[in-house]
Amino acid sequence: MLLKLLLGFAVLIALFIIALLIFLKFCPSVGKIPGKKDREIYAQRNDLFYGNVFHNEDDVSTMTKGKSYSGKRKTPKKVIEPCVPELLSDPAEGDLTFTWLGHSSFILQMGKTTVLVDPVLSGRSSPVGFAGPKRFSGRPFTFDTIPYADILFISHDHYDHLDYKTILKIRDKVGKIVVPLGVDVILKGWGVDPGKIIAVSWWENISIGDLKLTLTPSRHFTGRNPLKGNCTLWGGLYLTDGHHSVYYTGDGGYYDVFEKVKKKLGPPDLMIAECGQYDPAWALIHMFPEQAVRAGLDAGASRVIPVHWGTFCICNTDWDDSVIRFTKEAGKTGLNVSTPRIGQTVVYERTGDQTDSWYEEYA
Repeated sequence: MLLKLLLGFAVLIALFIIALLIFLKFCPSVGKIPGKKDREIYAQRNDLFYGNVFHNEDDVSTMTKGKSYSGKRKTPKKVIEPCVPELLSDPAEGDLTFTWLGHSSFILQMGKTTVLVDPVLSGRSSPVGFAGPKRFSGRPFTFDTIPYADILFISHDHYDHLDYKTILKIRDKVGKIVVPLGVDVILKGWGVDPGKIIAVSWWENISIGDLKLTLTPSRHFTGRNPLKGNCTLWGGLYLTDGHHSVYYTGDGGYYDVFEKVKKKLGPPDLMIAECGQYDPAWALIHMFPEQAVRAGLDAGASRVIPVHWGTFCICNTDWDDSVIRFTKEAGKTGLNVSTPRIGQTVVYERTGDQTDSWYEEYA
């Protein structure tokens, strides 16, 4: 009898593994993996691509030995209601606005150029619509109402930054699409016009209109398929138009990259810093809130806005732990920070006005 039970259990495991492999291979939202010719190009353009995968500047383990957090308030007490965005209808040279769409999604208006970053408008951060981290904030824009963007930037291929359904819905509402090496393969597989896509490596810069964009390193990892990690690159983005400079860190742990950005590209006027989804169990590949403050100081940023929180819970902390710890630490150091509401359009010259603790309404 015991032998039959063990045999049946083994069969179930085998069937599960087969079903998982079939899902990963044929589910379109997972995306394609770069091929041999792609990998040959990556090796030429990035010294840290070897063994068929990308590596961090200081190659670290994704998992650490720290004891995981055990937050009890992973979602707010009610759905977070977004503001109605007030984008400039006729922006002029020298204008700079920031509109947070929740998590790491946001819109920049830099002069007459609109930049959309890491848009995730779906109800879940997941390859499927029925499981995975569920959205607990409203959407400032829907698939239909999101405005045209001259530039779309995707920082890396994780589901909370690159969403299959969102891309399919907005691909005709964007101009150029700037992505780290390898992410272009995923987008092309989803039917995105290859002529729109520009794939870049760390420290490479391109010019689009009046904007100069540079892909910056971060200490992170990638992989939509858990069996195929780090086949695509990851990173942040530094933008300048001659009037203002903006630095989006992308996801990643704390190290000396922020000092490098300051030295190579200059201290940014506005820094949009990853500040959420951290845990002692993966302490090297996501910043803790106090480290996000230190990163802003390292970069010499005039003002910092924390993102990567407020929409999905992909970690084990309380949903508002990051912003509470971030603002507390910033107050000790004198770092200028803004904590705008989701959907609130922030005009750079008035960023000091967006410092209220609105999240306490949802605690």
